[in-house]
Amino acid sequence: MPAIQTNYSAQHARWIEGMVLNMEPSDIVSRLCEDAEGIGFGKVAVQGTADNQVVDSEATVKFCGIAVLDETQPTGKYEQYATAAIMKKGVIVVQASVAVAVGDPVYYVPATGVLTNSASGNTLIANAQWDTSTAGAGLAALRLG
Repeated sequence: MPAIQTNYSAQHARWIEGMVLNMEPSDIVSRLCEDAEGIGFGKVAVQGTADNQVVDSEATVKFCGIAVLDETQPTGKYEQYATAAIMKKGVIVVQASVAVAVGDPVYYVPATGVLTNSASGNTLIANAQWDTSTAGAGLAALRLG
């Protein structure tokens, strides 16, 4: 049998996109992934066609939450028709597109789902704030609720 993994990191990554950051109470719901492209971990999920469906970020659609990391998903995201774990309240690791500071409001670009602290042409995530700071684009903690 050939070797499957031949090298190992001395340390694992501190954070991974979509990771639930701590053990604070959180609200995570199950929704069906409607889109053919699926939804990546740590990405914005918005309302789909049916009440129990979500899609990745699209313009003029209501924000539902952030997709939670699920190591059992073989492709590294929630594929179409998969049951996705969507965080509505809690602290989750996401990719900030710019430098953010603790307490900044959280916005997303409706067409792409990119997360930022800039209001210009973007959609505010109500009752959300950045929980850690970054010097530029990078992983940061986002507090929902």
